[in-house]
Amino acid sequence: MPVVNLNLSDFGQLVGRRDVTSVIRVLDQAGMEAEIVGQELRVEVPHNRPDLLTIEGVARLVKGMLGVQTGLRRYRVRKPRIELQVEESVRQVRPFIRACVVRRVNLTEESLISLMQAQEKLHETYCRRRRKASIGVYDLDTITPPIYYRAVQPDQVSFVPLGMSERMSLDEILRKHPKGAEFAHLLEGKDRYPILVDSRGTVLSMPPIVNSEDTKVTVRTRNLFIDVTGTDERVVVNTLKILMCALAERGFTLEEVKIVPRVRRLSLTPSPMKFDLRRACKYLGIRLTPKEARKILRRMRFEPRGDRVLAPPYRVDLMHEVDLIEELAIGYGYDRIEPVQPRVATVGGTHPLEEVSRKARLVMLGLGFTQVMNYILTNPRVNFEQMLVRGEAVEVANPVSEEFTILRTWLLPSLMQTCARNRIYELPQKFFEVGDVVIPQLKGETVATYRKLAAAWVGGNFTQIKAVVEAVLRELRFHAVHREGSHPSFMEGRVVEVQSEGRTIGLYGEVHPLVLQNFELRHPVAAFELTLGEA
Repeated sequence: MPVVNLNLSDFGQLVGRRDVTSVIRVLDQAGMEAEIVGQELRVEVPHNRPDLLTIEGVARLVKGMLGVQTGLRRYRVRKPRIELQVEESVRQVRPFIRACVVRRVNLTEESLISLMQAQEKLHETYCRRRRKASIGVYDLDTITPPIYYRAVQPDQVSFVPLGMSERMSLDEILRKHPKGAEFAHLLEGKDRYPILVDSRGTVLSMPPIVNSEDTKVTVRTRNLFIDVTGTDERVVVNTLKILMCALAERGFTLEEVKIVPRVRRLSLTPSPMKFDLRRACKYLGIRLTPKEARKILRRMRFEPRGDRVLAPPYRVDLMHEVDLIEELAIGYGYDRIEPVQPRVATVGGTHPLEEVSRKARLVMLGLGFTQVMNYILTNPRVNFEQMLVRGEAVEVANPVSEEFTILRTWLLPSLMQTCARNRIYELPQKFFEVGDVVIPQLKGETVATYRKLAAAWVGGNFTQIKAVVEAVLRELRFHAVHREGSHPSFMEGRVVEVQSEGRTIGLYGEVHPLVLQNFELRHPVAAFELTLGEA
């Protein structure tokens, strides 16, 4: 989420409260994390609330939730005294523009920094890095109306861009100015570039790149001219609404700008939205009287009117009645809503096989073994030939490598490969794996998948591996018996079958010397493999 830095002194004056603790508590209730860093309050703003990217917007919300100022905030916009003429040449470049004038401005160093921060945060988020819209803020007293918005040849106009001291052509700005280089792609492929210029030829800006140094805003500025240009008319209009409402919170005077040719008038009047209190209470699982709901909605800066709610113009995120229900929930307090399990919900849990696998891993780790995770794919040479056994396996159609042509039928071959890869290191080496194997079924073209546990102890012997198996069976509460067995991969007379409920679930013993030779191992290996269950 975007983070805005709010000057504590400026924010305190806007809210009318110095108690930062209560402010942080309210912000937390509204779903915004906040912390104090030096003389700033850093606030994480939800992505769906662009109005909160301004310090004035956050202060307006906090005042409502604290009860300092509740209800709908109404904004008066005076009739236009300045004209902005939009020429046909911009239609194929950056077609949409809206503008306003803000008079009787009294900016401090802190409020000026906050205004610039709001501009950049809106650019980065809601305006999609200036692609959909970009903002220009100017000192109106440096401008001679009327103002013209036109597109010109790249070498036709030059001006001193913000932060520079030399005049540059539009092409030079895209190459040499930091903002020009960063946002040049927005004008890529255009044979003309948009500019704003006044009646004397003073360039205000080159949207969406950079403003002019001649019209920059300072703490001495008393009147502002603000424009928003872009490729998305809705975002252009909403962005200007957010800025106008924010500056009005400081007591500045708002004024329209007459745009020629005439466009739809930018209105800051509230928007009525349908709201059903019974439906809201049903969705939230709470009970509220109309009076209680009215009080909460007013604290969230709305104005209830019967079955309608008047929403402020800066709430450009509101699309549906559900959004108002969410506002009611925030004002009521999510921590006050008692959680109830829906009757249609199901409760998940750990599968018994996964629980056995988890315990098996813990036991093996406790016994000093290192867990490995091998591929379920292997090849007949490793799975059968090098282990001195024969069998059938599920083959992979169109394998991409000769190393991975079948699904493994047991874990020990993969563990022997692990031992082989680590033969250059000191002994003892103890590895284990909990994983799946796939066994073809004799009847029909089906397979069965089993979860198994296997371990290999390089440098170990029969007695040691027997103790490990007994510990595993005991901890997993497997009731098993040990019987002398025979297996090609193990030394005759040093292999034991593990049986449970009349069936063989595994075996352990010392690996046959020929198997060791096949894997190029120079030390004895004791190993076991047990079936934990069917996956």
